[in-house]
Amino acid sequence: MHRASSQNRLILGDNREVLSRLLKRDRGRFRLAYLDPPFNTGRRFDEYDDRASPETWTAQLADTLNALLPLVREDGAIAVEIDDTELGALVVLMDQLLGRAQRISVITIVRSAATGHKAINRGPVNVADYLLVYAKDRARFAPNALVVPREGLDPAYSTYVSDPSLKTPVFSPLAREVASRQGFASALAARRSLGPDAFLREVERFALGHSEHVVRFAQPRFEAIGKRAREVVLRSRAAPEKVMRLARPGYKDFIVRGGNRMLFLADKVRAIAGEPRVVEPLTNVWDDIGFQGIANEGGVRFVRNKKPERLLERVLELCTNQGDWVIDPFVGSGTTAAVAHKLGRRWVGIEREPTVFERAHERLERVVAGQDSTGISARVEWTGGGAFEAVGRSP
Repeated sequence: MHRASSQNRLILGDNREVLSRLLKRDRGRFRLAYLDPPFNTGRRFDEYDDRASPETWTAQLADTLNALLPLVREDGAIAVEIDDTELGALVVLMDQLLGRAQRISVITIVRSAATGHKAINRGPVNVADYLLVYAKDRARFAPNALVVPREGLDPAYSTYVSDPSLKTPVFSPLAREVASRQGFASALAARRSLGPDAFLREVERFALGHSEHVVRFAQPRFEAIGKRAREVVLRSRAAPEKVMRLARPGYKDFIVRGGNRMLFLADKVRAIAGEPRVVEPLTNVWDDIGFQGIANEGGVRFVRNKKPERLLERVLELCTNQGDWVIDPFVGSGTTAAVAHKLGRRWVGIEREPTVFERAHERLERVVAGQDSTGISARVEWTGGGAFEAVGRSP
């Protein structure tokens, strides 16, 4: 058993009872409450019974949420993962308990492909879970801005500018610039010699390596920009070869040529694993987190509804910062606690089934000891450390 001033706790017991006991000590402490409740699939698994009437399922989850809400910070969030079985009931319930205005997003999580036995079913193949994210108080909720890599280069970024400072710029087609640097007379000659796909890869590679020189032009929505910006656009239309710039303190400069806004590829490029990648803002469709191959993550096998560490990593990075508290009242195999520990968050996990609790306990022992190399460990360079207390566990 680990005990430390960190106060991380893995607690054995019914979550509604445990949450009530936590009120005196932990009211308003948690930046994020993440729930992965039974989905009410009508099946019985080795780890738990997932069969209840819709009314019973809703009532029990309502009790858990009501007990949980006072523990969440006013600037915190509640995220609940579910499949489509009880999705409608869950949206109605959370709208009632927190208010529809507090609903931040309903995120679609693509967890599998339309292959195997699923593909023989008539009708749409079910491949998704859903993550409902609600704020305790939307006015105070401030999620972190996350980006995700995208494959390929937006073809609209097709112009090369010789001088990124735009003091003496010369504009030319990006493909022609790449072809010239490789000794070809034209982009057409390069495509014919290298093949279309190979030349496209060369263009993408060059663009990523010279992203401060690569731009696209976009027509601004005239009614959506401010008066000063509209004035710049009008002047630019009258002098289409001239680059005009409107400085905007706290924001990117508004740069216009020929009445069109100029956007630099460099603003969309980030270094990921040491390589430049084009990124885009996180959307409410997450199709880049694989659920395959996670059976042995954390050294815990869990037949149904085990979640990838990468998924919890994204949820925590979206809603919390280092040092924040996270609570999971359906901790199951311990994924939330393991990821929170590796990311420098503080945590409380609750599990009612003794055998499942023991699996989570063993997993977290390995995390603390630096013996867990699975999941996000390599990416976050986890080597162990910290501590937790196992509450309610028999010696």
